[in-house]
Amino acid sequence: MWSNSAAVCPVLASGRKLITRGSYVQNLNPALADAILQQEFLLIDGADQARQAVRRNAFQNVDVIKVTADENLTVAELTAVTEEAHREHLKVAVHAVDGRSIQTAIDARADSIEHGNEATDEQVKQMRDKGIFLDMTPTFNDFFYLKVTEPSIVISPASRADAVSRNRRRKQQYDQLVQRVLKSGVKFAAGSDMCWFYPGKSRGQASVGTLIKLRDAGMPPLDVIRAITLSAAEMLGWQDRIGTIEPGKFADLIAVAGDPVGDVTELEHVRFVMKGGEVIRNSVAPPRQVLNGATR
Repeated sequence: MWSNSAAVCPVLASGRKLITRGSYVQNLNPALADAILQQEFLLIDGADQARQAVRRNAFQNVDVIKVTADENLTVAELTAVTEEAHREHLKVAVHAVDGRSIQTAIDARADSIEHGNEATDEQVKQMRDKGIFLDMTPTFNDFFYLKVTEPSIVISPASRADAVSRNRRRKQQYDQLVQRVLKSGVKFAAGSDMCWFYPGKSRGQASVGTLIKLRDAGMPPLDVIRAITLSAAEMLGWQDRIGTIEPGKFADLIAVAGDPVGDVTELEHVRFVMKGGEVIRNSVAPPRQVLNGATR
């Protein structure tokens, strides 16, 4: 995510993710599982261990606590996480996709829910009423899984057909979620989930391409831009430093040739980059000078 270790390179670091033993890492090679778990994750097994996991991350000076919620995570455990994190003045971001996990995050008063694909209208309303952000993450739209796997993995025709079918259902579900969110008044930001290698694209190019899929789901371009700038800044608690162009904030700017409010895909064609007040890239043509009626 985003460490405040350097003024010109803001990153909010979450450290090791908090998970239950039955989370999505259960298919690891048994010979490597414990080593990977110890390096990448902190296990939650009861409220006391949940608090200890937060304290261990806080000791490492993390900026945010990240949790994966699944059917094994209880409200009591996640509440222990949020209470301990808030005591340390840290926000809690919860990866939750299915309805049960989303409800656990809502009941435990998480600060944000990442993905939230299966959120119901009632759950979106609860999030709105409790001030919980929905971090919309259209990762698998536009046959994303096939694009990142086919160059390196042999996929059988049957598996490919199944993946195409599932992608269509997911896209329809996500498009409907976007429309419901826009009408609900819930606070939302957007994330790319770009932990993948996307063939032929840099991490930044792939991230922008993913976020633009929100436009394809019916989100107006200005709302997409707000979701990845000022709304994301508020969700992270950094609205006093990033998200808008104002005195006293990080001078992190990009410029494009066209109008992204009219065509949000202009964000894929960055011409100018300023980081911490320093120009990193400038491919914008200099203005032409007019001399005695002629230009040069």
